[in-house]
Order: sequence, then structure tokens, then C-alpha cells
Amino acid sequence: MMERLISRFATLAATLMSPHPAWQGMDRQARKLMTLMQKVFHPDIHAPADLRRMIHYSASLWNIPAERFVHTRDEVLTEDLSLRWYFVEGEEVDKEKQQGLVYFHGGGMVVGDLDSHDRLCRRIARIRRMTVVAVNYRLAPEHPFPAGAEDAITAWNHVAGVWEEQEKNIKHLGIGGDGSGGYLATMVCQQYVDSTLSIQPDVMPAWQWLVCPVTDCRDRSSDSWVTCSQDLLFTSKLLGCFHDAYVPDRKNHALPAVSPASAAKDVLAQLPAAAVITAEYDSLRDQGSAYAELLRSAGVAVIRHHEEKLPHGFIHLGGFSEAAFMGVDKAIARIDMLCLQARRTLPVNAPQRIERVDRV
Repeated sequence: MMERLISRFATLAATLMSPHPAWQGMDRQARKLMTLMQKVFHPDIHAPADLRRMIHYSASLWNIPAERFVHTRDEVLTEDLSLRWYFVEGEEVDKEKQQGLVYFHGGGMVVGDLDSHDRLCRRIARIRRMTVVAVNYRLAPEHPFPAGAEDAITAWNHVAGVWEEQEKNIKHLGIGGDGSGGYLATMVCQQYVDSTLSIQPDVMPAWQWLVCPVTDCRDRSSDSWVTCSQDLLFTSKLLGCFHDAYVPDRKNHALPAVSPASAAKDVLAQLPAAAVITAEYDSLRDQGSAYAELLRSAGVAVIRHHEEKLPHGFIHLGGFSEAAFMGVDKAIARIDMLCLQARRTLPVNAPQRIERVDRV
């Protein structure tokens, strides 16, 4: 009851705001939220622990409505690594046709958790009638690289193993995420081809769904990075701080396991079909677009979708902004296209399981 009252008050406060004077081309409702958030949130000045509490508390204020008929099951893999499985109630699908998505939440590898992206995962499960598995991985700065990356691979291997144990088709199990979660998704795919971490993926994901992904931590000069440096919730300054918290030594920002865009072309050529979604008012817009072109030039099937008038993090604003709500559903619709594209491009015997080799 209290949460509902707070949500209504926050919505009313945002509605009464005059749109932010900057970003005249942005969706009007999103601009109003930017105005309110700039007045009360100021994420740049908060320590990670405080920022996490604020994100956790505000996750549902302007988010899309909670989906009915979707139930969940939480699973703990280790003390610091857990999963949340999403199923559509009463849904009976032929095991051979069951689709699945392993999803990594965004938050710059510093904030975010299972609850911050719960409503998005519920909506994907309900609309796509598919199993979604969200991953809660270790965060920086307490757990810098490669902790989060290795958690992502561990979680992927576990879900892929369960998928096969249940006699479901591994060709229908994809991977995805938003922001830093998009980085983790494509990193898992690349590590299958060229393993450089202490743990490697056992099987290649069938496809990758990347929403406003982090693909290049070296980026400090692209047009979108420079332009989106202020007057947004997630500015390039904040995202740069997140990058440095995750990988304190900037010399390591060029590693493919940190910046997937730095991978060799022959590695990129072996990756599965990808959908890359970008947003106009996003510091990560240009690197997302550039990564899509890198994949395409390497021969990978790529589905591109660009959301004009929306900022980074629009997937959390659908409860207040109609444009953001539509953007969420359009992004989810790309999963249908992606699954179809994956079936067309996957070799008969792919993705293949490999023997796991742990590096010393």
C-alpha cells in the first residue's frame, strides 16, 4: 500500500514538472522525468552502496506494470551468485520448441539486481511465452573484473546444463542484457570462441539480444559520449566512473573480455546472430552502433533497431512514458525476429557443447 502511494506521488511530481530545457528532441514525458531526477537524484555524487539502495527503491516508480500470470523461482548457485527463473503460468510448450533467454541486468557493473529488472523479465516471459532466467552477479567496486564476467559464464553454463537435462533444444537458448548486461552477454559469446578467463562457456548461445550495450570501455570521445555528458540520468561521466570501478587499470580496458569491440574479426565471425538496440539520447549509442557494424562486417546476421527520442534506461520508464513503453515492446519484438534469424543461420550441429577447460 505504501509503495503504491509513493509511486503515485512520484508520478504526480513528474507530471507537474516542466520538461527539461535541454534535449528538445527527447520524448516529452521522458524529459519531465529527467527534470525530476536531476532535482532529487543526482547519481553522480552518491557512493555505490547508496546508489544501489536508491535504484532498488525507485525501480518500480516509473516502470512498466507488473505482469500477471508469470511465476518465478529463485535459485542460489553460490553466496554471491543467484538466478531467478520466469515461467508463464499454465503454459505447456513442446520441449523441442521451448525458447529461453538468459538475461543479465544493466547498471554499469556497479548497480542493479534481480528486482531492478524484474518487471522487464516478466514482460519478456509473458509476451514471448518463453522461459527467462535473470542473473544476479557480483558488482564492482567490491568485486572488480573479472568477477562479474566469470559469474556470467558460470550462470550461463548452469542454465545451459539444466536446459539439456530437461531435454530442451539448446539451439533455442539465447542470451541478452541491457547496458553492462549487454556487455556480459556478448562477452560470454566471445569467450566461447577465444577463452581468456579462468572459466569458459560450455556451449555457444544460439543468439544474443543486446539493449543499449556497453561494448567499448575505451570510448571517451565518440559523438554520443561527448554529447551526453550532462543533464541526463545516466551521463557519460557516470558511466565512465562505472567503467573505472569495474576495471580500475585502464590499460585493461582494451582487453576483449572487457571491451568486446576490440575482439579480432575472426572471433566476431564465429558469433551467433545478434539484435542490437540503441537509443538516441545515450552515451553508449555510438559504440552500440559501431559494434553492430563490426558484427555485420564479420558476416554475422544482425538485426538493428534504434529508438529515437528516448534516453539510456528507457526500459525502466514505461510506466510513465508511452514512448518508452512502446520502446520496450518493440525491443522485445526483436527477439521473435532474432529466433527466426538464428534458425536460418545456425549450422545443423550448432551450438556445440565443448569440454570445459579451466585455466591455471
